[in-house]
Amino acid sequence: MKKLIYTPILITTIVLFCLQGLWLNKIHHAYMKQSMQTIQQLLSLSIAKESSLRNYSLPQNPKNPRIIYRHANQITEEERKQLKGDTINLNSLASRNISNNMAEAILQLQQDGLIKKNSFIQLTKLDSIFRQELNTANINISHQILLYDKDTIVKQSIGALPTNALFIKKTQLYPIGTKGLQFIQVKANVPFSSFIQEMLQILIESILLTIIILGYVIFLVITIHKKDKLFKRREASVNGTIHDLKSPLNSIITLMSLIKKKVPDIHTQQLVENTERQARKLVNEIEALLITARKDRQKVYLQKEETDLVLLVTEVVQEVSMQHSHQPHQIKVESELKELNFMLDPLYARNVIRNLVENALKYSDDGVQIIISISKKETQAILTVKDNGWGIAPKYQKKIFTQFFQVPREQMTHQRGYGIGLAYTKYIMEAHGGNISVESIPEKGSLFICKFPLK
Repeated sequence: MKKLIYTPILITTIVLFCLQGLWLNKIHHAYMKQSMQTIQQLLSLSIAKESSLRNYSLPQNPKNPRIIYRHANQITEEERKQLKGDTINLNSLASRNISNNMAEAILQLQQDGLIKKNSFIQLTKLDSIFRQELNTANINISHQILLYDKDTIVKQSIGALPTNALFIKKTQLYPIGTKGLQFIQVKANVPFSSFIQEMLQILIESILLTIIILGYVIFLVITIHKKDKLFKRREASVNGTIHDLKSPLNSIITLMSLIKKKVPDIHTQQLVENTERQARKLVNEIEALLITARKDRQKVYLQKEETDLVLLVTEVVQEVSMQHSHQPHQIKVESELKELNFMLDPLYARNVIRNLVENALKYSDDGVQIIISISKKETQAILTVKDNGWGIAPKYQKKIFTQFFQVPREQMTHQRGYGIGLAYTKYIMEAHGGNISVESIPEKGSLFICKFPLK
């Protein structure tokens, strides 16, 4: 029993923490991606500043050609012939990941000019500028700057990374100049502690929410378990009480049988017989309630004997007609067979027929017409009960065979019941190896079909 209690709690705990882990992993992945994008931007800015410093440190020569930037559509053929230099193809530069806009293209042209003057990028100075940019952006990471040649072979590096670093990421290769002769890359270790510090409030809130949900689940499971234990005790008590009612009722039935034999007055005999009949009906209802309630835990044992279904139906119709003589009705039995003998439990089969006929009377207006048909088809005996009563809506037709279900009806037409008759009927039919089904149209009536196996 304890396993049944703790298993859903354990499963819920594992699921919650797995979901928490997946969420944390996605958030960390997004954080790392955003951090590397920021580092990439700071690297680009640092390279631009470093190249500017190199450019200013060079001796100024008035004979150096001026760089004029103008759109191709703004230049005439005569001006184009007078200019020295090449036009910039931004699409070509973008396809080679050199630059994505005019500003980046101008910076790369400046790098070309510096390389021609043998003024190459200085990693020490670049590293100093990059560190300043990181501090300004309040980013605390360990990093390493790598310089690659055109074959992406490392030619120089500065900085070092911890040997036990867990989250080392690389920026994209940043080209130096338009010729693709040199590239710069940063390897950075973004510590998990930085992520925790930034996400601390959200993490605390999510953990608290997880604990609250887990606590609520534990509370529900414990409450349900307590309710289940209480329900089982109550069910055992009710079943025991119902079962104990059968003994005095059987005694009353026996006593009524004796009185009926001893009393000469016909009127008194009829009263006694009616009392006996009502007591038997009550015993049957108690038996149906017990069998239906115990369906999932206790199998019903049939005492089969060769029984004539036609005669059984006739007897039940006579009994029900007498009991419901106060309600105008008409019951007709149709059978091509004079008798239909096969093995079944007469007591339970009688209750099945009685339930179907009484339901037809109960859920109908006065003057209801009931037709009971008996036929034989191959290896089955088929019993049908048809009425022109209130009928059953399609959405309820599958539910009527479940325990304690009653078709919702208007208050003025609602009949008292327990919702066990059809569940009991279905259970008994299945115990015989048969089945029951229904066809119904609201306001036109219902047809219940019972099929018994003949072997």
